[in-house]
Amino acid sequence: MQVQPSFWARMFGHDWVATPDGPRLRVSWPTMGWHILAGAALRERTIDRAWPWSVVAVPAEAYTALGGLNRETRRALDDVIGQVIAEADRLERLSATFIADGHQVQQWREGVLRDLDTLRNRWIPRELAARWLADRPDLASPVFDQVRSEPELAGFLATQPASLLQAIHTWEHTDIPIWVAERNQEFLAVERVHMKNFFDTIEKSPLTEEQISSVAMCDNSVRVIAAAGSGKTSTMVARAGYTLARGIAEPGQILMLAFNKAAADELHQRVVERLHTHRLDGEQIKATTFHSFGLEVIGQATGRKPRVPGDLVDLNGAKRMERVVDRLRDRDETFRRTWDLFRLVFGQPLSDFGVPGRPEDHDKITGIRGYRTLNDEVVKSQEERLIANWLFYHGVRYEYERPYEVGTATARHGQYHPDFYYPDIDAYHEHWAIDRDGNPPPTFEGYREGMRWKRQMHQAHGTTLLETTSASVRDGSGFDYLATQLRARGLVIDDSYHEIQHIPGREPVEDASIIRLFRTVLAHAKSNQLSSVDLRQRAASATGRIPIRTELFLQLYRAIHQEWQRQLAAANQVDFDDMLKQASEIIEAGRWANPYTMVLVDELQDSSCARAWLVRALTAGPDRHLLGVGDDWQAINRFAGADLSVMTDFATWFGQGPTVHLSRTFRSPQSLCDVAGEFVAKNPAQLEKQVSSVQREDPPTLQAIAVNTGDEYPAALEDYLTGLSQQHAGDAKPASVFVLGRYRHTLERVADLCDRSRPHLTVSADTIHKSKGKEADYVVVLDLISGAAYSFPSTIEDDPLLRLAQPGADRFPDAEERRLFYVALTRARKAVLLLTTKFRESTFLMELFNDKKVTIHNRDGETDDPIPCPDCRVNPVVLKSGSNGDFYGCVTWPACNGKYQTWEIEQQRESTSP
Repeated sequence: MQVQPSFWARMFGHDWVATPDGPRLRVSWPTMGWHILAGAALRERTIDRAWPWSVVAVPAEAYTALGGLNRETRRALDDVIGQVIAEADRLERLSATFIADGHQVQQWREGVLRDLDTLRNRWIPRELAARWLADRPDLASPVFDQVRSEPELAGFLATQPASLLQAIHTWEHTDIPIWVAERNQEFLAVERVHMKNFFDTIEKSPLTEEQISSVAMCDNSVRVIAAAGSGKTSTMVARAGYTLARGIAEPGQILMLAFNKAAADELHQRVVERLHTHRLDGEQIKATTFHSFGLEVIGQATGRKPRVPGDLVDLNGAKRMERVVDRLRDRDETFRRTWDLFRLVFGQPLSDFGVPGRPEDHDKITGIRGYRTLNDEVVKSQEERLIANWLFYHGVRYEYERPYEVGTATARHGQYHPDFYYPDIDAYHEHWAIDRDGNPPPTFEGYREGMRWKRQMHQAHGTTLLETTSASVRDGSGFDYLATQLRARGLVIDDSYHEIQHIPGREPVEDASIIRLFRTVLAHAKSNQLSSVDLRQRAASATGRIPIRTELFLQLYRAIHQEWQRQLAAANQVDFDDMLKQASEIIEAGRWANPYTMVLVDELQDSSCARAWLVRALTAGPDRHLLGVGDDWQAINRFAGADLSVMTDFATWFGQGPTVHLSRTFRSPQSLCDVAGEFVAKNPAQLEKQVSSVQREDPPTLQAIAVNTGDEYPAALEDYLTGLSQQHAGDAKPASVFVLGRYRHTLERVADLCDRSRPHLTVSADTIHKSKGKEADYVVVLDLISGAAYSFPSTIEDDPLLRLAQPGADRFPDAEERRLFYVALTRARKAVLLLTTKFRESTFLMELFNDKKVTIHNRDGETDDPIPCPDCRVNPVVLKSGSNGDFYGCVTWPACNGKYQTWEIEQQRESTSP
């Protein structure tokens, strides 16, 4: 839009044209050329309203007067000048914002550069990257692109410092997480070369690439998943030395936490020895157990170091729990009755509704496969056993499945046998397998019709029928109903009948097993900081009504917990869980000056939640670093309160950070690694990993021998040891043999053989739990059997009550036992021998056999492979005698009813014979 005076004004000498040009006004005269007026000058304009025309004067470098303006042209010129000034103001604001925002960005970048200068030879930790992100200026409407797109501001940009422009470029184009990840990888590549001598010599053998990564990644939290025999101790020692060599921390700022004293002592000895070779001070590095450390924190913070009783150290408190229970039983009649009721009647958990249980017994007279009661009859279901045991406990006479007093056999129905009959009151009792909505399991076809028919029978013949349901028995209301009905008909329900002198039927759950259950729940509840009220709330959260078994357990637990705490307080003592909790609270509250900036945790998979809270408290502050080393495949200490989630949910506990796999093992040969790894990895809840070995193969690395009876174990072991002794006769160093048992008593029958001095061999024996962290050339696993009180895997299943205190417990079948077997297999540097009993082969051994991982021989070296059950496929069949002659039935019968006829077995053997 151009502005110029009117025709008459031009005739009188006011001949000019004003044209807006962005932040400027271009004015031209026919005889005088043109002139540029900037927005700043236009703001200072004056107006002379003379007659007949006004004049606008602009004081610029050269005074400019625009005359000949009538009212219309003056208004038009004002509009144009306004546009020019607005544009000039806009560009000025852009420039000012550019400078202000750029200054913020520049300050941020300078801070990042200062941090990088400090970390020139170090890994960038998560907290620093997070701080960069948090400090990064959050500019609501960044003007940088806008300024660059304005041609009018090209000159302005050209005058800006390069540091400012570089800062803006960094702010705009750098993705901090990606850049940090790339920079850290570049750092690792350079560090491997720069510190090669250290990495090659800090341990007796050069560190692997994976170990170097674990050592140099000094992030705030690093999880190292270390396969068996992959050098986790070397990694921890090297991390301590690297921390000192790189000046990341002083010796007194490094803390190494171990699961037990032996491991802590080994760590300290190795640190001192190996760091000395690099003239580094390992003496001042603290290597200790969680428990010793927690006691030290409390002592320093309060001036009084608490005392942990010795029985909690030696036997994990089992003996103390036994004394607590005995005291309560002696002094509290209510507790004693509840304890006996729980142990005798409710000690065994029920399968979930609708899930068939595994029959445990068989009545040869009735042909019933099911569950033996305290009164020595076999009933068909777990719930019927519960009812029968409740009746027996309370002194109620009953008959199981006595024929109904009226003949009912027809073409459609056989003779009716009600579940229970009470002869003293002439009453029948049916227990219906229905839930609280009245529905039977989906697989129970025709069940409702059967219920109606049975009720009609009683109605038609005027007989008394009492009724309970699965739902009512499980929640306890069924027993209240039953007691009321029986009392109303004249029966005495004797609550004091717990003084049972003789139990003719199945032995009830042992006191020791119940005590172990309470000790384990107590350990996990304390570790998870769950009170008795918390456990009750958890129990009620699922259905709103607490099952009777859980209710009885919680009543006992509350009393046990109170007495446990009372005894500790009376002796001025604490248990480990309370002590760790107190130490954590002291650290979190800042009541103890935490000197440790580098915390290294061994056997992370065995950490309880209480230990994890302590570690989190130690590493929660700024500039602190955690290295947690472990292997979830070797998590075998849940009985002591260990919680696998500390390892598997590492980031939830300690924050996001890198995970490094130590997948290269220096111990077992590859074939053994593959067998053990595939076996344990069948549990999908565990972390996936691949293990590669540098150990040479010397077949056979895995073999199994089946003896006829357990009494032949010593002879089979002697044969094996004799053969090894001859095999290593020419060796300069004796070969080592580790004899392992699932249970300590298993080792007693071979103790003399293990203690005997042998040429060319050193033999030792221990439980698999105790073997953790150890190794030998050869491993022998004893008593790999099923179908016994002490089987491997253990038949003492995890009680569902454990979920009250450990809701995330692993539900994969035999999960911890499977890991225990993995630990046994991976103790060997050369080979493993599995010893079993013929026809009682362990389900684990049968699994390996079915997967074609092992063949089974007898003592003479002849192949003696078992024949898997056609139904369960995890147990062998054994020759049995029946009413129709011999047959081969599952060794776990009556739990599994799989069988072969003898001619089928003969055909199988003929087809597989050479």
